[in-house]
Amino acid sequence: MAEDNNRNFEIREKQMQKKILEYMREYHMAEEGDCILAAVSGGADSLCLLLILLELQKTVGFDVCAVHVEHGIRGADSVSDACFVENFCKERKVPCRVFHCNALEYARTQKLTVEEGARKLRYGFFDCAAREFGADKIAVAHNRNDCAETMLFHLVRGTGLKGMCGILPVRGKIIRPLLCAERKEIEAYLADVRQEFCQDKTNEALNYTRNKLRHQVFPVLEQINSQAVAHMNRMAILTGETAELVEDLTREAEKQYVTWQGRGCCISGEVVKEKMILQKSLLYQRLSEAAGDSKDITDLHVQQLQELFGRQVGKRLEFPYNITAERVYEGIRLEKCEGKRAKKGRPMGKAEEIRPQSANSEEEETAAETQGDFLELQPDSDLIIPCYGYEIHARLFENNFQNEEIPKKMYTKWLDYDKIKGTMQFRTRREKDFLVISADGRRKKLKKYFVDEKIPRQKRDSMLLLADGSHILWVIGHRISEDVKVTEHTRRILEIQVDGGTVHE
Repeated sequence: MAEDNNRNFEIREKQMQKKILEYMREYHMAEEGDCILAAVSGGADSLCLLLILLELQKTVGFDVCAVHVEHGIRGADSVSDACFVENFCKERKVPCRVFHCNALEYARTQKLTVEEGARKLRYGFFDCAAREFGADKIAVAHNRNDCAETMLFHLVRGTGLKGMCGILPVRGKIIRPLLCAERKEIEAYLADVRQEFCQDKTNEALNYTRNKLRHQVFPVLEQINSQAVAHMNRMAILTGETAELVEDLTREAEKQYVTWQGRGCCISGEVVKEKMILQKSLLYQRLSEAAGDSKDITDLHVQQLQELFGRQVGKRLEFPYNITAERVYEGIRLEKCEGKRAKKGRPMGKAEEIRPQSANSEEEETAAETQGDFLELQPDSDLIIPCYGYEIHARLFENNFQNEEIPKKMYTKWLDYDKIKGTMQFRTRREKDFLVISADGRRKKLKKYFVDEKIPRQKRDSMLLLADGSHILWVIGHRISEDVKVTEHTRRILEIQVDGGTVHE
């Protein structure tokens, strides 16, 4: 009897591995020679993912490494999970990188929910680990149940085609090999291979929306139909295919109906002759790109933009984030007015009708006054800034020009450490910021520097700076202040290297 059971376990184990391998091949998730970074929390899903990748690497020929993020939310349990993952990987000789952070504090300072803050930190650390290991792909352990929960979450909150796609199998470097398996299959697999896993108690807390769906809604749906999760996943695939078709048609329609004019675009009134779904898709796309983010663009904004086609020439609407839409003879002119600073964090509310007004000039720009958050930099230390995707390395050494040469790189700079008077901080701009631009100590306001360098207004508030009080030591990706440049009289050199990130490219 025991032998039969063991044989059945082995059969189910091989079937699961085969299922995942076929799914990975279907979506071209990995090739021979790839390095796959597995995100491992220690829970059932992520341990199953890592175990199966370790088995499949024998067949496909890819390398496997791991990353764990300890969010600092669950106290000793959180630290225990990190130790569990480290030991698990050590026993199997899997290279593993563990990051520790304070997700609660980060969420508070960034004005995010704990879930949003933890996710933002988590994926930032995944990127850091991927660069460290040279990983080609980052594997996360979402499964079919997660996809169905995401669909329902989007549906009750209000969504379009994209939201009903659930979770995609591949998004850039992110791959999801377990998206073809349900949670019960994953737990059965771990039972078959006799693998223990960590239990996150917060997964039971009903104050999280997803947990309410998981523990209260889906059991009822599965009572109605035991295949509810499978059916929802099939619908997600179908919706994804439909959304892809609409996107292709929208790109073709854009060539016909959209012309670019200076800082904005004109959408031809002829677009109203198209099918409604294509009209809405085109307007949604234009609004999202003008806003710089699709997260807060709703059907209400698209509807208001549609209605503007039926109004008289000269009528204007102002959307949040300084987007203006004006009815012109040809149709609608849409642009993001950069004459006044956009209000950060302001939700996309209802559009307001406005009278025509002229945009402010470059010289009239008001610099950001908010103090914002900062990270202190110490010599001979490393910093990670997940929201920028940056990993920063600082080293302090004695000046010796016989051995080393001053680097001429955008993201590696040498500073005269003894000329830095206060505390070095990485932050964004403030009202009184300045640079020293000449050897005689002549200053230039940071605002004026941005104008002279023709740095787009929409980028200025997010430019990362190294500051000593109001004195800007380095505009990351650009120049350093003249008075901290290394000379023949420099005694100690501070080298700062910024790796990763695409914010200032």
